[in-house]
Amino acid sequence: MTSLLTAEIAEQPDVLARMLDAQLPRLAEWRTALRAGEIDGLLLVARGSSDNAARYAQYLWSLRTGLPVALATPSLHTVYGGKLNLRGKAVVALSQSGASPDVVAVLAAAREQGVPALAITNAPGSPLAEVATDVLDLAVGEERSVAATKTYTASVLAVALLGVALGDPAEEPGYVADLRGVPAAVAAAVELTTGVDQAAEVLTGPRRGVVVGRGLNLGTAHEAALKLTELTGSLMAPYSPADLMHGPVAALGPEVPVLTFAPDEPASASVLDLALEADRRGSPVLVVGPEHVVGGVRGTRVLLPAASATAAWLTPLTSVVPAQLLAQRVAEARGVDVDHPGGLTKVTRTT
Repeated sequence: MTSLLTAEIAEQPDVLARMLDAQLPRLAEWRTALRAGEIDGLLLVARGSSDNAARYAQYLWSLRTGLPVALATPSLHTVYGGKLNLRGKAVVALSQSGASPDVVAVLAAAREQGVPALAITNAPGSPLAEVATDVLDLAVGEERSVAATKTYTASVLAVALLGVALGDPAEEPGYVADLRGVPAAVAAAVELTTGVDQAAEVLTGPRRGVVVGRGLNLGTAHEAALKLTELTGSLMAPYSPADLMHGPVAALGPEVPVLTFAPDEPASASVLDLALEADRRGSPVLVVGPEHVVGGVRGTRVLLPAASATAAWLTPLTSVVPAQLLAQRVAEARGVDVDHPGGLTKVTRTT
């Protein structure tokens, strides 16, 4: 029987195509909702996979606007009773369920201060949506497998769309053209990525490892680590190359595999340098990316097909697909029920 996870991974191209059809005509509306050109910074609040999409927003939105983009600290609101001055900011909350009380609390505080409070969610009737000034409905449909796949890529696409809305309107046509190619690129990644089975063999034995990405794909590394941890039971730690080299690199060795993400974008150069260092220290190295970028790396290569190529700023949408496939393969090799791993539930409510 086909697992729910398998089906939901395969649904992603259609989900993204529907989302583009619904949201591209609304770019001007989102520009107004976020007060683009009037604000002096943005604040993001999220948990879990949504937090990994928010890491992408930190890089992309700063690149598009030149403004500081920060991740919120919800416990300031829910544990310490702090009152942040959000004047001049736009606050964006990402949550597929819209049910986490701490995420809701931050967005409610933003609305109370009269600043834009946008919710990106798959649940337009959720508590998060109720406190938002505007709601970007992912409209993914029910995601039944515990591990987020289609809601994650939909959230990343929502971030990309808002990145276009936040930037210079004169540049919009080129970015829109890039976006229109995303569904086909993701379909190619789902159907034609190679090397996943070989990489799964490397990761099936060890119970700990490291995942590395940088810049626009730092969130990809965090999402890959989350997927591998929750689906397989291995403890996978995500790092940027710089953070790994500042101390944790001492833990590398033959029993600690290093999974690296090097799509065709500028930050991948330092990821490939880190792969060389990991190999020197004896760690099994796995590298995900297109052959023309990663072909010279020693280790196990998971190759994205040429048909999955996108503009550099959109590579997080395709590079995460091999991570989903790899986590599923390792879990299956260990006999895990991939739709209900580790006693986890679909919705986590944190305070």
